[in-house]
Amino acid sequence: MKQIKQDLTSMSIPKSVIFLAWPVILRMSLQMIVGIVDLAMVGSLGSAAIASVGISNNLLWFIISATTAFSVGTTALIAQNVGAKNYKQAEEIARQSIAITLTMALGIGFFSYIFAEQIIELMIVAMKKPDPAVIHYGTVYFQIIAISFPFFFTLMVLNGILQGAGDMKTPLKVMVFVNIFNLVFDYLLIFGVGPFPELGVVGAAIASTAARMLAFGIALYILLTGRTRFKVNWPKRFTFNWEIIGQLTRVGIPAAIEQLIRTSGTTSLAMIVAGLGTPALAANQIVMRGISIANMPAFGLNMATTTLVGQNLGAGKPDRAEKVGYIAAKMAAGFMFIFGIVIFLLAKPITLIFTRTPEVVHLSVIALRIISLSLPFLGILLTFFGALRGAGDTKWVMYITAIGVWGSRVALAYLLAIVFKIGFVGVWIAFAIDFMSRTVMSYLRFRSGKWKEINLWKKKEINIKDYQEA
Repeated sequence: MKQIKQDLTSMSIPKSVIFLAWPVILRMSLQMIVGIVDLAMVGSLGSAAIASVGISNNLLWFIISATTAFSVGTTALIAQNVGAKNYKQAEEIARQSIAITLTMALGIGFFSYIFAEQIIELMIVAMKKPDPAVIHYGTVYFQIIAISFPFFFTLMVLNGILQGAGDMKTPLKVMVFVNIFNLVFDYLLIFGVGPFPELGVVGAAIASTAARMLAFGIALYILLTGRTRFKVNWPKRFTFNWEIIGQLTRVGIPAAIEQLIRTSGTTSLAMIVAGLGTPALAANQIVMRGISIANMPAFGLNMATTTLVGQNLGAGKPDRAEKVGYIAAKMAAGFMFIFGIVIFLLAKPITLIFTRTPEVVHLSVIALRIISLSLPFLGILLTFFGALRGAGDTKWVMYITAIGVWGSRVALAYLLAIVFKIGFVGVWIAFAIDFMSRTVMSYLRFRSGKWKEINLWKKKEINIKDYQEA
């Protein structure tokens, strides 16, 4: 096992936050640019194509909740073990997390492929007259991306391992190459350039699936061959260590439930929006993409905070971990305020990247301007969530998410959009209120300081069986 050369528990806090956050921001921004171009290319095929791809991607993030338990648990446990310089234990945690995630994802991918059409039909059940084109495109697209589930879900764990060790640059390098690959083959397969067939939505699905499989292969090769600061040696005879898996599960199950609550809320909203018609459904995907663009700085700071809080707690520096949370939250608020202004002013040009359909443009612009006002709250929220996850305080993140998403977002969206007949705009008013309410709750939990008492690597020493290095 290589020792981690960069000690993040002694570096200046603002410097360490930026050191970890900028590769994540750059990586996620690149992914988002590729996603925007992808959606824009699909958008040229019509509203039904946009809607079907959007529904499938909502389903993807819903299903990811099942593997989030191991991804979040892995990051928190590895961060605290690395902070404590207990590298052998961190390595065994990584091995067990990779193996159990890959095993679960194989089953999930098989089930999703077999029942793709029924799942898509369920997603648009709120439509008064289901659009056959949305069902057809959505089913084909979802079946193809289901093939990538074992690779994509395990890739998330691989990135979580590197994140916990403080290595954000390796995932960036992998995703730069893979996203360029995805972008090129999107263009070739959607439009049929040169010798490639014109496959439309199917081409977009094939390109995304191939890119995820390639990313998994590269990341796993790097991790196993030591071409990064954190190497995982694989034993010649591997056996599941249920004690480690149990520890990962105890930390991660609340995170998985939290993600399930959040994504089920998003899925429920998509079903509410589906009842408002195909233009609203298409606009919803555009607005979600717009939020994701603005969200990049906060997401980078979220991941940086998770790593730094975890490593500082592992190193026995809880007060420094607390400072990390507050400093990162202030940085996130500032960045997101700027992005909110940009989104508000450029709402129409952003929408026109994806579609020229007048009704879709109108709905998207109004919703983007509403949500842009709440972005500073979203930045603070994500940063405090990252801090709590790094401490292993995933239960409170789950509680806050449940109250906010279902109490503020879904229930209020239904009231405003359906009961009071405000329509699509009402959905996004509910989104903004949700961000604000959860920010207040996450701040109160962080300020309580009770998360400092959770120190995962000291709470229970994990029995590591002897293994023979590969």
